[in-house]
Amino acid sequence: MQDQDHDRQPDLKSVIADGSFWMIPERQLLDLVKLQFPSELQRLQNATFLKNNNAPRPDGLSISEYLFGQDYAEIDRTLVGVLALRWLWNDDYGTFTKAQGPAGLILKQESFRWLREIFLRNLECSEDIYTLVVSIVINDLGKDSNLAKDYAQLVQVDISKVNHDMILYHSIKVGMIPALDLLTEENKQDVLVGIRLGSEFNFGQLAQAENAPASLAGLAEMRGHDRAFQMRFMEQVLDLAGASGHEDWTCAKKMIEPIFQSYRNVYDVAQAIMDDNVSLREGYDIILIRKLELLRRTGYARQLDIRIPQDRALMRLFCLGNTTNAEEADVYATAFAQRMSEETRQALAHGLNLDGTVEEPAVQATYTPAMLTKAATNTVKGSDDEKVAAVSALLRYLAKCMVVRPDSMERLPKGVIVIERDVRRIMPILESAEFNRNPDILDREDIPEDQVANMAPGY
Repeated sequence: MQDQDHDRQPDLKSVIADGSFWMIPERQLLDLVKLQFPSELQRLQNATFLKNNNAPRPDGLSISEYLFGQDYAEIDRTLVGVLALRWLWNDDYGTFTKAQGPAGLILKQESFRWLREIFLRNLECSEDIYTLVVSIVINDLGKDSNLAKDYAQLVQVDISKVNHDMILYHSIKVGMIPALDLLTEENKQDVLVGIRLGSEFNFGQLAQAENAPASLAGLAEMRGHDRAFQMRFMEQVLDLAGASGHEDWTCAKKMIEPIFQSYRNVYDVAQAIMDDNVSLREGYDIILIRKLELLRRTGYARQLDIRIPQDRALMRLFCLGNTTNAEEADVYATAFAQRMSEETRQALAHGLNLDGTVEEPAVQATYTPAMLTKAATNTVKGSDDEKVAAVSALLRYLAKCMVVRPDSMERLPKGVIVIERDVRRIMPILESAEFNRNPDILDREDIPEDQVANMAPGY
């Protein structure tokens, strides 16, 4: 009788177990992922994502076109993360970085080695590897609005207004994500702890100083859960590696050197907080101090003191603006110091310096980095004066967003310490020809509605 095992087609778990996961052709691997996670990939097809249809793309089919016959941005982004895991493990620096450019921004080889060592050290067995792949695949399922609707139908609770990580966390707890049923109980709990961390603390937001010190409280709660943290950090690295996968699925286009340095800083801050070596504010300030050190290496000479509120506010703006050189830093320094009233500057500085407490919540103006980038690039000639005018307009808008009025506090639940205001509503303004000619039109725009980003412990 013919051995039935000999005829059995390999599945994803078996190719991970026998080590062929690292060597089989990419398309074969993608086919196995499709077979392993049908419901999860279906949800990713439903995930909404704003993409630039004019962005250049490589020749050939995208990952989602190959698997499903049409483009699905979140599938491309997610599965490039799976491929990036292979590039790191296989020490394939060339593929990982091949379309990153320009030369000065490409991930350095020593940075690639640092990342690779994190993965080699923490993926000790095939179950660890499989757990990480599951974590990658499910990470953005909360972006499918149907997940919150299905949850509401199941348990009669509306969770549609919380962030997508929290939607995923709640959905897992009631057994709505089948992929997790294939994990050991220990690994499932590690993934759940990591997603819970992600629902309160966003790695990318800290990397850009987009959140507030109070948003780091979840890191303190990770003490004693180092394995879960390492798994979450690896997943976040791969999520970022695939972040441009809808535009270029052939490399980790987004993981350039400046962004890597930001994420390495976040890793160091997280370790320091989990080891109880620094306070939340001290940990947060590491991000600001290292950004200034980076700018100094590019020639930025102005001396700033983290203990002076307006200096600290400017250091935070350097992070929010993703500045990488002295020229970009000067644009923000000029816009902040010279292109707004003293009253507006003080309001902005005050808001940017709040830690976030029950008595005085901080505001997290989500997507500010993307809006600053958009504003600075929508100019007539690209001159520094035009960039200063555009950035100052957005900083004045940000100052309005940072103010929390008594009527806002009355509408929010007791115990909120960080309020989220999503500033993507101004994107059409920033992209308009009118803003290009006159950035001051932003002054007439209203601020976004309030959402809860973080609650104080015990609430």
